[in-house]
Amino acid sequence: YLDDIERGTVWEESIIFAPEHIRILCLSATVPNLEPLSHWIRTIRPNPPLHVIIEEKRPVPLQHQLFVPGLGLKSLGDLKKYELGDIRQYYQRIDPNANPNRWRSWMIDHLAESKRLPVLWFAFNRRECEQFASMVNRPLLSSEERSRILGLFDELLEKFDLKPDTTTDHLRRLLEKGVSYHHAGLLPTLKEVVERIFTTGLIKLLFATETFAVGVNMPARTVVFNSIFKFDGKRLGPIKTREHHQMSGRAGRRGIDEVGYVYSVVEWPHMRASDAERVLQGEIEPIRSQFNLSYATLLTLWEHLGNKIYTAAEKSFANFDPRRRGEKLFQSKVAQIRKRLSLLKMMNYIRDGKLTPKGQFARQIQGYELQVTELLFRGFLKQLAEEELAVLFHSIVYEAKKADWARKYDHGRFKWLKKAAFNIVDDIGRAEERAELEDRTKGLEFKLAGAVNAWAKGCTWGELEAHTGASDGDMVRFFRLALQLLKNTMYALPKDDPLRDKLRGAAHRINRDVIDAERQLRLGIPEAGSAAPFIAPPEEPPPAMGTIEPPTTPEETDLGGGYPG
Repeated sequence: YLDDIERGTVWEESIIFAPEHIRILCLSATVPNLEPLSHWIRTIRPNPPLHVIIEEKRPVPLQHQLFVPGLGLKSLGDLKKYELGDIRQYYQRIDPNANPNRWRSWMIDHLAESKRLPVLWFAFNRRECEQFASMVNRPLLSSEERSRILGLFDELLEKFDLKPDTTTDHLRRLLEKGVSYHHAGLLPTLKEVVERIFTTGLIKLLFATETFAVGVNMPARTVVFNSIFKFDGKRLGPIKTREHHQMSGRAGRRGIDEVGYVYSVVEWPHMRASDAERVLQGEIEPIRSQFNLSYATLLTLWEHLGNKIYTAAEKSFANFDPRRRGEKLFQSKVAQIRKRLSLLKMMNYIRDGKLTPKGQFARQIQGYELQVTELLFRGFLKQLAEEELAVLFHSIVYEAKKADWARKYDHGRFKWLKKAAFNIVDDIGRAEERAELEDRTKGLEFKLAGAVNAWAKGCTWGELEAHTGASDGDMVRFFRLALQLLKNTMYALPKDDPLRDKLRGAAHRINRDVIDAERQLRLGIPEAGSAAPFIAPPEEPPPAMGTIEPPTTPEETDLGGGYPG
């Protein structure tokens, strides 16, 4: 997580700024630059002393194998040998008219007959997880196991109040064969059901995305990589050695298996032997600093340190590389901090060396501080109804996917809401562009406005299918993010501010059924950190700084009505 482009800075800030009495336990199997990392932590947190414990022996050894579709099980040596000669003679053995999925059936038969079940089969997109699971024809369970797994599935659906639908029906048909899938597009409750069944050993073949390998202790006897190529959001290329190491680590169950098996599928000769060797046997990539202080963190530090704020930046991991490889990165980050502070002063968050009421408010809103603060201080939020607040706050956090369709929603008053909100938030982006900031504030995304409005007005979860094709898991995630932002904004306002009641009402409209994480906790689902933290309100209410008047004609004030295609 420390090396994650988006989240890494939060972990780094936590290590740097956490109070001294907070104890930190760091666990990882994929940190090669442990010495500089431990030196950094020892330097910035000298008390209590840091102890580094290294265990080099794996409890269950791993046996790695390569599989080339069309050629079968091969070694790196085989591929290197082929590449020294005429590759075409080997490539021509592959029948171009053969079913491209036939090799998976062979692999599943091989694993079952070699007694290497259960298998965790990694595929790098959600659609493939479901598609590959549906292609499995071979039953992997005995009649007694089949009866047990279906009984357990039905019992868990009832326990977590999950109503039958197309997804649960599909999973039930797969579970009959001992097969399932797991990815972030599933409802959190349904993912929990799959995880609980997997721990019983009754799921013999689970197709999952890489998220299943991080943070969840769900080992299997065998791990299969459907490919060691993936699209990372920008390009298609080999996965990192660190990723392969992390996911391979799910093979081999301590106390059960003497050996864990890892099968890596290589699309040779499109992927050359040298690339495969780097992924499988290369040095694990070092952890690098992603330090990038948010506006809220900068405002908090400015309040306590003033111009000494740059001493905090010097505690960044980027500034502790013994070979000074991070020097250029560190200087770049410091330059960006200076530009951000200049922007905050220009936008009246800091004045005369102190935080203004705008600055005091913004420092309490983590993640979307400028968007919310500007919308509030321009008097826009107070003009909105509860369901409109729900739509607006969802647009602040939502990140659209091109593949997700959404029914068009463009009624009169919503047109005004969208135009006015864009004008305010786009001003932030223009100011950041003039300041030459590298990381810009996220813009608004109203793609799911119709779905959010319908949910805020009381529609059922199933009825949302008429408004969007977004996955259940994604919708839950962004609804919960919007809910947390509503709560944070509410708590940051003075207790007597009338906007608090509207924000509370908007949060209440969102937080029901599958969105209600506390309800899931009561049902026995361990989802830590789902509740929004309490943030103390500022001492003085933020004054409005100009207003944008909404339309008042009858047709424009109606946010209800149908949902045109």
